[in-house]
Amino acid sequence: MSATLSGLAVGLGALYPNFKEDNPSKIVSGFGGTLCLVVSFVYISLFVSLLAIPDLRHVTKVPFLIPDAAALALAVLLSFGILAMPMAAALKRVKNLEI
Repeated sequence: MSATLSGLAVGLGALYPNFKEDNPSKIVSGFGGTLCLVVSFVYISLFVSLLAIPDLRHVTKVPFLIPDAAALALAVLLSFGILAMPMAAALKRVKNLEI
């Protein structure tokens, strides 16, 4: 989870840089920082929910539609997707960036 959140922050920071702002607190409240906050919140919520399915099944005896192995696999795929997509887009943008 930490690698995914770090990759997301680095990727979105490279996609939506703000080179004209001097105050670091205003950089975080820009579009890239706000997007990173929202995507991070959604990712953490989905990841924790997927990891909780196996334990909830044993504690509550409530039937879930997703098997335990599928929930864990989806959590790993979600993490890899959230890590890879912004990093790949940022790498493409940085290659073409002229300062």
